[in-house]
Amino acid sequence: YAIDAGDSVLAPGFKGLLKRACAIGRRRPDLTDGTLKTYEADLNRRLDRIMAQVPTHPAGLKLMRIIKKVRRHLFVFVQNRELSATNNGSERALRPCAVYRKITCGFRSEWGAALYANIRSVVETARRRAVRAIDAIRLTLKGEHIPVPA
Repeated sequence: YAIDAGDSVLAPGFKGLLKRACAIGRRRPDLTDGTLKTYEADLNRRLDRIMAQVPTHPAGLKLMRIIKKVRRHLFVFVQNRELSATNNGSERALRPCAVYRKITCGFRSEWGAALYANIRSVVETARRRAVRAIDAIRLTLKGEHIPVPA
């Protein structure tokens, strides 16, 4: 969004850095732990250089504030092989919600939208953890956590 809004200082460099990080993430299975550690350090150095720039556009300033807030979480996936480099799984999980919203023309109330989102969240978490949806809903209603597979 920052690029489209007109930021030409911070956003283009950050976009390139994210592309590089995702490319490294795709190559993780073929790389050693030492190589991944080196790549993560390089990504952080590059981010330091990008963050040293001063954006002139409000969208760039907003992006900078967001990056500062989440910076420590940006490149965790590089060395943690259990994490995905992209949010494609989350995007696919949201797709049924978007389709439902389009078919029904949205929700009539805030609580209905919130209820639907909460149920979808529980069901999707259960699916990812190989737990039946009804069991996950029962556990959630009891205030218990959905078990993580061993």
